[in-house]
Amino acid sequence: MTNSANNSRSILPVVARTVRNGSVDLAVFEQGNPSGPTLVLVHGWPDTHQLWEHVLPHLTDRFRVISYDTRGSGQSTVPSAVEDYRLELLAQDLFAVLDAVSPDQPVHLLAHDWGSVES
Repeated sequence: MTNSANNSRSILPVVARTVRNGSVDLAVFEQGNPSGPTLVLVHGWPDTHQLWEHVLPHLTDRFRVISYDTRGSGQSTVPSAVEDYRLELLAQDLFAVLDAVSPDQPVHLLAHDWGSVES
């Protein structure tokens, strides 16, 4: 038997936008409680923001949840030069997303795999 409350929690409206960092466009996705504290999710390699799909239903009642595709992943720009994936550039991408989604307030950060290294 399926719990209908759980089904309604799994269907969440998503607001998609793009954040630019230099020549890279980052696909950013927002969902959850718009008046809750902001929680930014950073996936690892070779994942995309979809890594978090099973975790989101547990977070979106309380948090305004932001996830994004890091450079080279999903719907974000895929640079062709190896040097465009330096750790400092990945970190700059994260800061560009943070500045765009919460310029005046601190955020909570949850990172996995290489996402934790760049944060």
